[in-house]
Amino acid sequence: MGCLQTLCRVFLIVVNLFFLLLGLALFAAGLFVRFGSEVLNEYVDTVKAELEKSASTAGLGTVDLSGLNLSDMLFGVALGLIFFGIFLIVISVLGTCGSCCKMKILLVTYVVICSLILVVQIIIVGILYGSPDTFHDPAKKALKDKIQTDYAGLAGSDVISMAWNVVMQQVGCCGANSYADFTGAENWETDYSSTGSGYTLKTPIACCRTLPDSNDLTCADISGATTANNYLEEGCYNKVWEQTLGNTTIVVASLVGIGVFQLALIVFAVIILCTMREKTGHKD
Repeated sequence: MGCLQTLCRVFLIVVNLFFLLLGLALFAAGLFVRFGSEVLNEYVDTVKAELEKSASTAGLGTVDLSGLNLSDMLFGVALGLIFFGIFLIVISVLGTCGSCCKMKILLVTYVVICSLILVVQIIIVGILYGSPDTFHDPAKKALKDKIQTDYAGLAGSDVISMAWNVVMQQVGCCGANSYADFTGAENWETDYSSTGSGYTLKTPIACCRTLPDSNDLTCADISGATTANNYLEEGCYNKVWEQTLGNTTIVVASLVGIGVFQLALIVFAVIILCTMREKTGHKD
């Protein structure tokens, strides 16, 4: 049992040192996302310039998107990375110190926390892939509601409008579900007859596959928008999901592998605790 305990301890120490470094990396990434706006904004500078040019040539006046700060948009992501990084660091310290120094209280805490994490992961994955609408429907509704109350079109200078315009051009999509999400939006101007163009918009101009470089808004017009010149039927939510977590086979296989690995960590920690208990019993 002494050899087995040593192997388990070495394994836990090595693995938790790796996760400690990963936690530090995530923490640093979170700080970068929050405060590295100069680097991050370069990713959308081209799209912002195209949107400003298109708005100007379409007769919407001067549109200033300089207020669109990617770091502010990703504030929640930054906080998530920071807190998850700190959480990983704490768990890793518990596992490393508990295994290295054979501190029972740390190992017990490590086992309990890892077990809870594994159970929660199983529940979330079960809901996410077993009953996806439980998660997707509320998320889509929240995005659509925000569009209805805040979206102000290509000329909008608020964060919501600017964010949707950039995302729709960058990803190649229209609305959370489709162009219909914008129908009836409180702040979105659809009648452009006053500009001399005579167009009534069916979709936001940002949904056009190629942003217009003149006052020709056919690609977004109620009679001119088609799937050939507009992303009108391609929802951003499904498109982003498919590009990230939508590949069920790969994602589920990866998650199962991670789950098995986590289970192994828990088992090894329990083995160390059991051998520590046996040695204590022999001494008694």
